Amino acid sequence: MLDTAIIGGGLCGLVLARSLYRQGRTVALFEGRERLGGRILSVASAGSGLAMDLGPTWFWPDTQPLLKSLIAELGLVDIPQHDDGSMLHLNDPEKMPERIEGKNIHEGAHRLHGGMGRLIDALAAELPPGFAHLGHVLTRVSDRADHIVLTFAAEDDIVDVEARRVVLAVPPRLLTEQVRFEPELDDATREAMRDAETWMAAQAKVIIGYDRPFWREAGQSGNAFVTHEQAVIGEIFDACDADPAKAALGGFLALSPELRESFSAGLPMLMDNQMAQVFGSALEQGEQYYQDWATEPLTCSLLDRNPSRAGHAGAANPMLRRTQWDGKLYLGGSETAPRSAGYLEGALEAAHRIERALNRVRPPIEADASDSLQIGQRRGFDQCREPRPVQGMGRRSGRCGI
Repeated sequence: MLDTAIIGGGLCGLVLARSLYRQGRTVALFEGRERLGGRILSVASAGSGLAMDLGPTWFWPDTQPLLKSLIAELGLVDIPQHDDGSMLHLNDPEKMPERIEGKNIHEGAHRLHGGMGRLIDALAAELPPGFAHLGHVLTRVSDRADHIVLTFAAEDDIVDVEARRVVLAVPPRLLTEQVRFEPELDDATREAMRDAETWMAAQAKVIIGYDRPFWREAGQSGNAFVTHEQAVIGEIFDACDADPAKAALGGFLALSPELRESFSAGLPMLMDNQMAQVFGSALEQGEQYYQDWATEPLTCSLLDRNPSRAGHAGAANPMLRRTQWDGKLYLGGSETAPRSAGYLEGALEAAHRIERALNRVRPPIEADASDSLQIGQRRGFDQCREPRPVQGMGRRSGRCGI
């Protein structure tokens, strides 16, 4: 029997798994996708090799000490977000954008050289082969007095796993919609889980690569906001690497999930047109990489498709940090954090909180490698597949397959 089973191979789950493995515990990690990382997703440009973040892009070293420390520990290189304090604002589709000075949008934000996916790769590299069980979708969690039974759908099989303690490092709303608890969690906890919006879950993001950073050559920062009713990409930012020859712009779509689905066939052309309208005709064609998180059932719940709050809460309901089932069941993931909820820093906050709680409950147990290697189906660490080409439009374009 496992000492600890961790569900969710995002940043919270991986950091916790790494810590417990180092302590010698019998622990295993289960992930529903065929890759690790959760909302962290980096792909490489087919043209320049530039790493493009289709999920989280930034961190703030001055206010996010846990992430800053982890990046330094792993020996990763960070770069400041390019931002010269200017931006373009387009609020009329029939006019040219207005240039506005003195607007430092990103305020000390940094990015990882090589993309945020480097963080996941570095953590996964410290775990043994077979430690992470990919393609295991959790369907049921059952309390058995002195242990918990987890039921997974894995390809065409149903897999049961026993563990003394379980960490659910998954967005709480997904758990309420997709996982059966036996017995049910109390009403107050379930309400708190339903109220915990999954940060950025209903958003879509595009990164478009270009031959040169035309906007920089024209004295522009790459920052832009489009606020008219026909806006396709609402917020745009410079996505170049430390080498400005690897040029790209990124953006968050202004369209709702329903409109993105309706316009899916013409969306690549619409996004190109938007960039050209803001920055000039040199940006009419680029190498597109697009990710619609609202279509990801392991990220976006039904409730998340229609967010009820306009802003970001930042702090999770304390109910989400209570242990369940006499200390055997823990809710994790960034959406449970007391600060920076939804951000990568929040994922680390949650991982450290649960590690402290587990260490208070019982001392580390000497690991038996067979426990973790023989559970479920043995699969190695899998990264994002190569992007699938999008047909038409007469240019390079792609989506990241998950």
